Amino acid sequence: MSDEIISDIQIADNVFVRMFCIKKAGTQYGGHSHKFDHTSLLARGRLLMKHDKNGGGEKEFIAPCLIVVTKGVEHSFTALEDNTTFCCIHAIRDGDGVDGVSDPSLSPEAQWNLLSEYSLVTSSNLPGV
Repeated sequence: MSDEIISDIQIADNVFVRMFCIKKAGTQYGGHSHKFDHTSLLARGRLLMKHDKNGGGEKEFIAPCLIVVTKGVEHSFTALEDNTTFCCIHAIRDGDGVDGVSDPSLSPEAQWNLLSEYSLVTSSNLPGV
């Protein structure tokens, strides 16, 4: 990995998070694909994601935002600003045959309904939770 990228890894409760801070605009990370869909959190800066989905393309993202990366899609990220920071977030899965309980195309309402079925909190004063 380039000296222009600082990386840190943390695992808790079967969730893998890898944080990247890209020091210089124009620096690229990636050129890989994953076995499962996952979410990336762009916390600071701007990213250009290049991908091979449906013949290929690219999309720009501006922080703060969540990026869904589809399984099996070759992708890379290029920082468009200095000190761009993002985190790749993956559930740790047990082999090839494990299916997720959700689809990234679910509407926000459907996602909240799913959370009520697979609760992540026991009680909360947060709106919408």
